[in-house]
Amino acid sequence: MSSALCLSSLVRRVGRGRLPSCSTILQQQQQQQQQQRQQQRQQLRHGHQVRVIITRDLPEGQMRGVYAGEVHDVAAGYARNYLVPQKYAVYATPRNFDRCGLVDPAVAAREEAAAASMLEVVVDENDDEVDEDLRAADVLRSYLRNKSVRIIRNVDPNVPVMCHPGHVDSRNLREKLSRQLKIDLEEHEKIHIRNEPVVGLEERGEGELMQLLMEMDGGDKRIPTRMEEGGEEIDADRESQSDAVADVDGGDAKDCDVKVKQIGDYVAKITLRGGYVVPLKFSVVRR
Repeated sequence: MSSALCLSSLVRRVGRGRLPSCSTILQQQQQQQQQQRQQQRQQLRHGHQVRVIITRDLPEGQMRGVYAGEVHDVAAGYARNYLVPQKYAVYATPRNFDRCGLVDPAVAAREEAAAASMLEVVVDENDDEVDEDLRAADVLRSYLRNKSVRIIRNVDPNVPVMCHPGHVDSRNLREKLSRQLKIDLEEHEKIHIRNEPVVGLEERGEGELMQLLMEMDGGDKRIPTRMEEGGEEIDADRESQSDAVADVDGGDAKDCDVKVKQIGDYVAKITLRGGYVVPLKFSVVRR
């Protein structure tokens, strides 16, 4: 654009054909700079986020799809001015994770990576006969060994040990695995729930949990795993392993229809590809 056109445009904007003074131009520039600084501060304020643990389901009109027991990144001001004072959330600190009985997803992800790295060392990468399905089961079993899914439910005022309304089923467990522990099961990987509470679940070893899972099928078969609790590798032949795995083409391939309505600690089994089984501990607690 030519200087003449710029000057003409400026004259039309100012009116009466008079150009603005230098002080007026300087003042306008300062105002523009101040507005830009304010916008930058607002962007930084809105961009600063903190991690919180949701302790109660949020009311309608707030964040959608956010439920108690989940970890989310939210705006710092939203947490400071609303979520924490109204007791809808607490800051995601190690102490608060312990108080809520939850596992930090970030820590869980690091542990999963460490477990996978450990198995890479144990298993010879050049072994062409390594069972990838078995390795995947070992990784998941190691990852879930010291973890439990926590599900909160309302209870019947007259019967405080029973959920009312609602229940807990395999679909709820699948969702909580994804939200709490960042484990997304595939469609062919099924969850089957033992419908009776387990007393002293946290004190039970992996062998006892496996025995409970086998009792669900009415059998006494040993569920195969490459790693024992002592860390030694099992040298089992393929025939015995194929005899011990669950029949994924039979009843275990069907969706679980068990609905838990009683407060307590439970165990479920995750059936993976190849029929390998992994125990999953979960607790149904009153709101």
